[in-house]
Amino acid sequence: MALIVLVAGAIIAVSTLTDDGTGTTGEAPSASPPSADSTAPQALPTTVPTTAPSGVRWELAGQLPVPVSVAAGPKTVTDTTASGYAHTPEGALIAAGQILMRSSLGREYWKPTIERQFVPSADRDRLLAEMGTVDDSSVDYGAVSKIAGFSYQSYTPDTAVIGLVLRAPSAGAPQYHVLSLTLLWRDGDWRMQAPPGGAWISVNRRTNDLTGVVEWGPQ
Repeated sequence: MALIVLVAGAIIAVSTLTDDGTGTTGEAPSASPPSADSTAPQALPTTVPTTAPSGVRWELAGQLPVPVSVAAGPKTVTDTTASGYAHTPEGALIAAGQILMRSSLGREYWKPTIERQFVPSADRDRLLAEMGTVDDSSVDYGAVSKIAGFSYQSYTPDTAVIGLVLRAPSAGAPQYHVLSLTLLWRDGDWRMQAPPGGAWISVNRRTNDLTGVVEWGPQ
C-alpha cells in the first residue's frame, strides 16, 4: 500500500534634567559604554543545503526509517512522537521527514503526531477525520514509499517549503512522487501545515525528473 494512499484517506530613552534643590540644573549622566560581554543578536542561518546533510542517521519509527541528527534534531523522542528541531534549514528538513513518516504509521503514531506537531487549522482537523477512516491494521509497510531526496522550494526562518521526494517500491523502473511540505516555526519548533482540504494528494505530484533533487534517504 503506497504512502500516498495511506495518508490521503512576530522606549525611546530620554535624558532628563535634575534639580539639586538650589535651583541649579544638573547635567544628564553620560551613557555607559557597552559591557565587554554584550553581543549583537546572531542572525539565523538561511542557507539551504545543496548536498545531503552530514551527521544524519536513519532509525526506525515503527517500521519506517526516519532521519535523526545530533545537530538538527529531534531532541525529544517518545514511543510515538519526535520533536525539538533546530531553527535551521537542516532542522526543517529533518522535521519534514520525521513528521511525514510518523503521520503514515498506525493510529498510535499518526494521531499524536498530527494533533501535536501540525499547526492547528480546519485542514488539520479534516486530515485527522480522514485518517480516522483508514484501516491501517493490515498495511504492508515494506511496500510503503520511502524518502529518496529533497529540494528546498523556499526558506525563511519562519517558513520552509520542502519538496520531499519519495520512492515507491517497484519491480521495474523507480517510481517517484514529490510531496510539497510546508513547515512553520511555531512555539519554538518546526510544525507542519496540513495540506489543503486535509488531502495529501493536493500537494503530491508524480515525477521521473529528479533535476535539482538532492539524493537523501535510508540505504
